[in-house]
Amino acid sequence: MESQHDIAQPERSRSSKGTIVQSRTFRDGAIYLYQRSDFKKPTWLCRVKNPNGNGYTTRSTKTGDEHQAFSFADKLYHELIAESYGKPRRNGKRIGPAIDAYIKHLEGQPKRQSIHYKSLLMKRVKPLLDGKTFDDVSTSLINQIVTSLKTNSKSSQLSPNTVKRIFSDLKHFFQWCVEEGLLTAIPRFPKVAGDQARRPHFNAAEWKKLLSTMAPYIQESPGSVRRDRHLLLLYIVILAETGIRVGEARTLKWRDLRPIDNNADPDAPNIALYVKGKTGEREVVGSGPRVRDAFHRIIVLRRKDLKDERSDICGEEDVPPDSYVFCNRDGVPIDSFKKSFASFIDHIGMTFDTFGRRRTIYSLRHTYATSRIEAGVNHYVLAKNMGTSVPMLERYYGHSTNVGMVDELTRPKRKRPALSKGGANDELGWLGS
Repeated sequence: MESQHDIAQPERSRSSKGTIVQSRTFRDGAIYLYQRSDFKKPTWLCRVKNPNGNGYTTRSTKTGDEHQAFSFADKLYHELIAESYGKPRRNGKRIGPAIDAYIKHLEGQPKRQSIHYKSLLMKRVKPLLDGKTFDDVSTSLINQIVTSLKTNSKSSQLSPNTVKRIFSDLKHFFQWCVEEGLLTAIPRFPKVAGDQARRPHFNAAEWKKLLSTMAPYIQESPGSVRRDRHLLLLYIVILAETGIRVGEARTLKWRDLRPIDNNADPDAPNIALYVKGKTGEREVVGSGPRVRDAFHRIIVLRRKDLKDERSDICGEEDVPPDSYVFCNRDGVPIDSFKKSFASFIDHIGMTFDTFGRRRTIYSLRHTYATSRIEAGVNHYVLAKNMGTSVPMLERYYGHSTNVGMVDELTRPKRKRPALSKGGANDELGWLGS
């Protein structure tokens, strides 16, 4: 091999993972073979300089034979050269170990519901991807993942929103793989069938009707569920008047609320809510007397628990600031209002919107966005308050912009100068007839 490459003398140095006990360099330093002391079985590792000059590619040759190790490294060297000229090289690395590393990476991040869902999804799809390599990553493979998840679901169906959430989490995984050098690019994702641009919400008239049904709904409820129903209805008001997400409401505590100035009425301050959700932390401005009244009514409900022996705060002077806003008598946050919300809107005949789409709790967030846009709130300001982006607002709520601009769209026409007789303008005269 001396005619093909140079042989360096063994060297002893320190790496971040162990002592390098011997090494070799070839092709003028483009290929570097070395062995580390932390390997139980002597194994050659290789570090190959990328032809484009951007760093190195490191691999284990999986052999202790120097000649075989050089063959492995030399093949990788030529593959990298081919890749630099636009020719794809084979990537035989298995996806299974990458999923394990990715899950471990997620576990080191701050605990959020979105992180939990990402980890849970990857554990579910790992059996399908375990025997695959990154050469198999394609749009077809993504379709196979969705088909498998549908088959294993209780109803053998996945809603368009569920599929979109799966795609979002898979994209996060593939992006991580790109950053780790396991994948050159994120694959193309298929279009979500049945995806609707509009989101079901309550329009102004429907929202007014919903509010009018709240008092009778509480009055007719049995004493055993009256507190739960009352809290549900206040929860509905707050989500529809602030636009916060379900997960953000779940972790909301009394210490996260603070009054802020109200220029329109100094004696009636607005409320700022400090929330933590899938897009991080932010302060949400909740304006209007309805929000203030809803929080006041919840604190009144909670103060009744001070005299309830079943309560976690029984005997205390007041509700602790670090306790949850939406909680049971025992202080445990309510995980979901999904079933009680569905029962309420079914009871008042508002389960479906005018397009026949089923409403969910998330419809309250869409109600907030739609009402704010129709009120003429700036898209950028609204996006910041909701913890989303302007393109997302335009994508899902763009249909509301016309309603919000009703004054502009219905402005009386300005009087136009009369057209002269004859000439090209006479050809358009029939438009006014």
